[in-house]
Amino acid sequence: MVTITDLLNRANDVGFFSYVLPFLLIFAVIFAILQKTKIFGDSKDQANVKSINAIVAVSIALLSLLNDYVSTFFATLFPRFGIVVGIFIVILILLGFFYTPKADGTGGIPSWIGWVLLVVVLYWAIDQWSLISGIGFGGTYTLQWFVDQYLWGVLILGGVGFLIYKMMK
Repeated sequence: MVTITDLLNRANDVGFFSYVLPFLLIFAVIFAILQKTKIFGDSKDQANVKSINAIVAVSIALLSLLNDYVSTFFATLFPRFGIVVGIFIVILILLGFFYTPKADGTGGIPSWIGWVLLVVVLYWAIDQWSLISGIGFGGTYTLQWFVDQYLWGVLILGGVGFLIYKMMK
């Protein structure tokens, strides 16, 4: 049975993501710009103008794929863009936890679950950071030898909570 992963890997092997999708994206953007700006006229015979716009858009899209610069750029840009969109969505969801809307629909009041969630997420993020970079709660082995890592976590989260509390007043 073929899985989605196999299908996507096969599409990648034949150049679908390197050539077909960038071509379609460039063609669509160029064609839309030409249609909107009406560079080649706005005659009553709209079919001729669309044909010219399509020929120009296809030509530019094909010429842009002549070298691998565009394919490499898109292969680098869009995965990172997906991560940024994911982070933005998570931020919006988390912001939804911090305020409960008033009955009249204006503004909101702080929600306690948002602050609890903030403390948990910050604790988790700093703990994960210590695993990757060695400068999280404990930092180095020497620092862990002097002070327990949980004490640092409580101090940091308490400080952040205090700053947020003061900023909200």
